[in-house]
Amino acid sequence: MFNFRDRVLSLLFALLTTVIAFILPSSTIVYSQPCGQEYFTGIDVSEWQGDIDWQEVKKTGQVQFAIIRTSYGWSRWDEYTDKQLDNNIKGAKSVGIPIGAYHYSYATTVEEAELEAEFFINRLKRTTWEYPVFMDIEDKAQLKLTNKQRTDIMLAFMEKVKEKGYCVGFYTNLNWSRNYLDMDRLAPFNLWMAQWNENCTSEHSYGIWQKSSEGSISGIKGNVDLDVCYVNYPEIIKEKHLNGY
Repeated sequence: MFNFRDRVLSLLFALLTTVIAFILPSSTIVYSQPCGQEYFTGIDVSEWQGDIDWQEVKKTGQVQFAIIRTSYGWSRWDEYTDKQLDNNIKGAKSVGIPIGAYHYSYATTVEEAELEAEFFINRLKRTTWEYPVFMDIEDKAQLKLTNKQRTDIMLAFMEKVKEKGYCVGFYTNLNWSRNYLDMDRLAPFNLWMAQWNENCTSEHSYGIWQKSSEGSISGIKGNVDLDVCYVNYPEIIKEKHLNGY
């Protein structure tokens, strides 16, 4: 339970985030950890969680947002669309849980990344998104590339999505951020950092932290990823008319 001081700090941070965001380019959003206090708690889901009882998830009071996988790869769009995409969109929206999206990347060239972005954009058109939309880059096929090549791929993908009016970012883990990517070049985009730990020790500013892969939420069978968000994305995205708003 937050005490009075914590509540004041959280409110001041939310106000500062909103003010600064409006003076930045349209799809750039400030992201930072505010005084170590949680702002929103959420989950990320895909077909691996099966059929989710979103009513039950809402009742727990533990899920204030959800990041939903839309797709993966760049070919055979019908086959590589997440099998639970429509169910998860409908379920979360029906109970008032704000959502974001992610696309799992297998791209090893800029050309493939651009094809993935086209696929992602097409699936994003199915609804509006209150949270950023992310490129998930962590596949072993991409380890054979140089840091520059991986970063070039990410920038190609994200720039293409950004051009269509989306608040875009990328998901990566602590190891990749330190050893496999040029984080300076990626700094203009929203960071969703994965580190399964009691605290996130990233030296890079992040808007969302994936803290665990072994969460337990009523309404979801088996484990689910748990996330903490430090930015009031829904307010900013709607004010900036991004993500279909």
